[in-house]
Amino acid sequence: GMVPLIMDLQGIKNRRGGGVKDQMITQGNQAIPYSQFWAGLLKSAESIDVEDNVMLQMSKKQMLEFIGKIYTEKILVDEVDDRCHMPRQSLSEFLYDYHLELLSEPLLAEEALMNIVANARLYEGVSARVKMFCRFLQINQEKPLPVEALSVFLLALVKIQNGEIPLLPDYDQVNVDATKAAKVIEFVFAQAPYVIRSKILLEAEKRVVGKVIDLDSLLYFLVDQYVHESSRGEERLRALFVASDMDGDGNLTLNEFQDMVMHINSRKSHRELLRMYAEMTLNRTVDCNTFVRVCRKFSFFSFTYGPHTKKVDRQSNEVFEVLAAEWEKVEDLIHELLVVLEGSAVGMRLEQNVKTLKSLLDSRFEAESAWHCYRKVVSEFASAIKNRTPGMGRAESSGAATPVEDSKEGGKEGKPPLKALGVKGKGGKPPANPQTRRGSGGRGK
Repeated sequence: GMVPLIMDLQGIKNRRGGGVKDQMITQGNQAIPYSQFWAGLLKSAESIDVEDNVMLQMSKKQMLEFIGKIYTEKILVDEVDDRCHMPRQSLSEFLYDYHLELLSEPLLAEEALMNIVANARLYEGVSARVKMFCRFLQINQEKPLPVEALSVFLLALVKIQNGEIPLLPDYDQVNVDATKAAKVIEFVFAQAPYVIRSKILLEAEKRVVGKVIDLDSLLYFLVDQYVHESSRGEERLRALFVASDMDGDGNLTLNEFQDMVMHINSRKSHRELLRMYAEMTLNRTVDCNTFVRVCRKFSFFSFTYGPHTKKVDRQSNEVFEVLAAEWEKVEDLIHELLVVLEGSAVGMRLEQNVKTLKSLLDSRFEAESAWHCYRKVVSEFASAIKNRTPGMGRAESSGAATPVEDSKEGGKEGKPPLKALGVKGKGGKPPANPQTRRGSGGRGK
């Protein structure tokens, strides 16, 4: 409900002669690359003047609220993609998938995306958060950011905010504790050389005012630092190629490639290296540009964010113990609801997030991400009951008990069992992350 949409499908077809893809395809059933589709969509969005159409214009508050919601959804689907061994999507690819699921019609999804782009352009100059959103969507003229930069951004965001939902408020100028920010920088750049990491920390300190730092400014800074270090890695790769191409013919033989790998002591397995070289040889010549492109694809000798080993410290383990106890309170109720919602879009989405939560609980790494996922699951559970989904309506009409009705903790009809959810107060919010409570002077359980 936060995104103004034109829901007249036939009107869209008549007005634009079909969608962006239809306008690009000139013969047969030819497929187009997503980058080409997105470039066409950005071009089409230039014709939308949201300031002259109150039906399409989002307020700045709505725009910021939408951005926070999208970042939460992107974090969760990234976990799913990682678990399924699929590459993470760019933000524009994810937005298209998100609206396809939401609207169930490609033309409506395109129209929604164009409205979002038009509104983002409207507020880009007055909000640092919207400006960063535009960078990830390649809306502005700045150099496109890689998917890894978005991952760094989201990792830092969820850690700084302790996995809260919403991750971001609907206003700018959010300050965070400078000490917490420094710890997040240490975590994100854990694999960077000590000298580089220290330099980044010193640069971040210049942005501190008192004992706090502006959140959007910090995230912008972290992304720029990551991109800078990644570009330095590519420069090293080019220099390495030139040094390893011993016969100077501009090509790289398998023997030269293996010698180069031994020289830099890569952690890549023999199978991974063979796949890399095999992909390189699909080109007529294995030149420097081909080498860098394939190395980037296989994350070879490039800057990697986050610590190398997933070590769980004592404090994180305590946090996971609390989270596991909270999850145990609601797990049976949520599984009962999943049975009722089986086959529905709401049920499948909730089940997907439950699997992600269980995976995070098993790994016991990145407590903030686990709490973020837990809060999302509880929020979806409460929303499904409150909205009385069609699946639940059928269950009730057939005499089947819903989780609310079957629970002794259940309150009035249509409301989730708050006590069983571990919810305090009327807001329907799950208990705070113990790390957050400690930071505010309270005691974690």
